[in-house]
Amino acid sequence: MNKKKIALMLLGIGLLGLIVAACGAKSAETPAPPTPITVTKIVEVTKEVPVTVEPPDPAEQAREWLPTSLHGTAAGKAFWYAKENGGMENLTGIPFDQLPCKNCHTLYNKVEDKKGQPRCESCHINDKYAPVQAIVKLPQFPDDGRAQGCLSCHGRQRFEYGATKPRLDPNTGDPVADPVTGQIMTEPLVTDVHRSPAPYGKGLGFTCVNCHGVEDTHGDGNTYRSLLESPNTQCTDCHAVEKLSQTPGHTIHGENMSCAACHAQTVVSCQGCHINGVMAGLPEYPNARVIGWKFLIVNDEGKYDLGNIMAATYTTDTGEAKSFVAIGRYYDHSIGKPKTREDKVALCASCHASNVVKQYEETGVITLSKWDEAEGKMVYPTKGVIPVPANYQESFKLAFPIITNIDEVLQAWKNGTPQAEVEKMTKWALGKDTVDLWQMLFAKPLDKMPTQMLIEQIEAFFPAQ
Repeated sequence: MNKKKIALMLLGIGLLGLIVAACGAKSAETPAPPTPITVTKIVEVTKEVPVTVEPPDPAEQAREWLPTSLHGTAAGKAFWYAKENGGMENLTGIPFDQLPCKNCHTLYNKVEDKKGQPRCESCHINDKYAPVQAIVKLPQFPDDGRAQGCLSCHGRQRFEYGATKPRLDPNTGDPVADPVTGQIMTEPLVTDVHRSPAPYGKGLGFTCVNCHGVEDTHGDGNTYRSLLESPNTQCTDCHAVEKLSQTPGHTIHGENMSCAACHAQTVVSCQGCHINGVMAGLPEYPNARVIGWKFLIVNDEGKYDLGNIMAATYTTDTGEAKSFVAIGRYYDHSIGKPKTREDKVALCASCHASNVVKQYEETGVITLSKWDEAEGKMVYPTKGVIPVPANYQESFKLAFPIITNIDEVLQAWKNGTPQAEVEKMTKWALGKDTVDLWQMLFAKPLDKMPTQMLIEQIEAFFPAQ
């Protein structure tokens, strides 16, 4: 083999060795991890998939919630009466559970082994001889005028719905007789835009359940001491704030005043309740259900709000009369809507050109009730908007009547005399004309009385069209 071939062969062997060495070193290295690649693709959803949620059975939910509701516990009266809350127990010395009041509401269950348990039948009455309730119709109740529940217990609301007055001729002021029967025609004493028929309201025919839903009746699973601290229907549930008319009342007072403080035409006040009658077994009724006034207080949110007042008397075993007055926030179903310029001016003037405020500023006194000795009855001289001043305990003047023939009317009641007749045969006399105990809950007095203006100044807010 010549030298040239040998040299080429050695060169080839050397190159082969270098290649093998290089490949061996490469195979010993750790392979690099793969690099992920993210591909984003927007997928348009063209169909909604409905989620089915089975609503709770109404009957089961009612059974679960009713025991803790205010209708179940009847806690409202007990809370206001309790001595620790400044209530009338301080005068009577009798615990609430010893009063017949506890036998009311859904806890009044006489069924064996269920005494004291809430019962549905307290409201869902299906007996034509139950307390008259035909004025209100709830959708789940019969259409034949039988009892409907709510107003059997809510007496002031029953008065709002059912009280009437003679219809008067607008020209002569004389009562108007029906041309067919000759009977004097009547019209509602207390009207409301939501429930009263035209022309007294909008003719909507609202009943309780149009505004008060299941949580107002069966509860919401929580316990409350009073209606005034529980969630409740609000005007703004239907009347959105942003859609309200831009009247001075809304623009000036929209943030510092409740709707009812202006729009409620009156409150129904029970005045002159003689607690001894109830303790003896009489139905609960006052000396008078007073309308034509409404009270202005400050609520817990610091807004001017609608208030009410209740006056009651208790007679001790020695015959001494003890007087009591409670003041609190309130809502009355007498909502009105001013239509004309004159209506709007009058509404503003009820606070800002007020005879009540004038009387208070001149005398320091606002007389809410007094005993008319000549007539032998109570009179209630002050009407309109009554602001509750800071010194209301000194400025408010009231009289307190007592029943003088409890035994007689109690026997008539036991004999089956209707309550209306029992009330008519009740004899009253003056118990006292000073207040022994004041109570104010869920409300505060005004720190100053409403600014007073001339009618011409108020009219300037409503230019004539």
